[in-house]
Amino acid sequence: MRYECDRKFSDLIATIRAQPGFDNFLLPLTETELKDAACFGPIVTINISPYRCDAFIVEHHRIQVLKLTGLKLKDVQEHAQNPRSSSPVAIVSTLEWLWDVVCSPILDALDFKNPVSDNNWPHIWWVPTGLLGQFPLHAAGYHEQNSTNTVLDRIVSSYALLVKALMHGRQHHVRSSAGSGIDQALLVAMKETSELSSNRILPFVEREVKVLEELYSSLQLKCVMPKLRKHDVLENSQECKVFYFVGHGSSYPTEPPQSYLLLEDWKTNPLTVGNVRNCGFQENPPFLGYLSACLTDTNEAEKLAAERVHLISAFQLAGFQHVIGTLWEVSNKYCVEVARIFYEALRSKGMAGQAVCRKLHRAVRVLRDGNIEKEGTKRKLKLLGVEEYMPNFSGSLTFTLAFRRSFRALINYVKPIPFHLWFEFSSLLGLQFIWH
Repeated sequence: MRYECDRKFSDLIATIRAQPGFDNFLLPLTETELKDAACFGPIVTINISPYRCDAFIVEHHRIQVLKLTGLKLKDVQEHAQNPRSSSPVAIVSTLEWLWDVVCSPILDALDFKNPVSDNNWPHIWWVPTGLLGQFPLHAAGYHEQNSTNTVLDRIVSSYALLVKALMHGRQHHVRSSAGSGIDQALLVAMKETSELSSNRILPFVEREVKVLEELYSSLQLKCVMPKLRKHDVLENSQECKVFYFVGHGSSYPTEPPQSYLLLEDWKTNPLTVGNVRNCGFQENPPFLGYLSACLTDTNEAEKLAAERVHLISAFQLAGFQHVIGTLWEVSNKYCVEVARIFYEALRSKGMAGQAVCRKLHRAVRVLRDGNIEKEGTKRKLKLLGVEEYMPNFSGSLTFTLAFRRSFRALINYVKPIPFHLWFEFSSLLGLQFIWH
């Protein structure tokens, strides 16, 4: 019986590989293909197991295996609880641990040992596996004043689900000439989400929409705001170049494909990971998906952690060339600032390839360094001690007010900041970036 099943399976695989474009189906990438995939920058896959942990570092001219002697599976499991903790000490400990045992050894192996001073930023694509996919590798580092032992000060970070997914996305990045020829930005803004127990209204959504409408116009994009229902959003998404969602996202721990974005009909007809993944934009791939919402890169099912099933991956697999999203809760207030700086920077360089990740990186660095200009003046840095803001983090942190959830959201954006500045820059670590 087993022999017969094996024979049928082998015959089926042979039939699939005989089809045009499927000759490598279920086959590993060759050494040449791997090196070619690293033409824009190193790709780092990190494998964790009970026996040993390694980084597989792919560059355009070589492939090396780096044994991560300080990385242990039991430590990963232990630290996996810390980023979601309300304890500042636990979060700091995890980010420093990530730097010591994962990121610093990898950057040293790539000779990225010093901060960038000439704006010539190296670019790494991270491909974490298992539980490590829940960690902000891009935020690892030490947060003391004037420290440069941080990932943000050494490189630009992007993420990919798999090396094959990265290659596939790049092969399909050219937009089809079919369609109306008008570049549209689909703006889905949920200022109020009914039937939420808390944080039902996002106070800064109107401001975010106003900022985006002005910036889209300057980017020669027609701003389209559909009815805030699943059918209308999916229908309009077929013609968009940019998809921007601001509102709430929700993780579904037992069934990750059922994680969803909250629209007006989210109770009866939610817009799920599965819905997005099945859209199929490959023939006319949108340029950018920007998910200004909580939990878009979250898969809380520990046994399914390696599958990386979440909203960001759904947009990537559906065909979006670039996807920006969040690990955990983020502050609506700071999302506005990130979006504004990001799009203003993008406008200066145009909507092209590596400009997306570099401008996101720049936006977060600007926020971190306190250089947001507001009404013609620079925002002052607030030097807050732990005792000044810790009372604000009591109780539930799911969909709470922006400033109450801001501390946990810190590690979601791309850079950890000095410990005493954490409250002012509440969501600076929330965005992840996946680039094809």
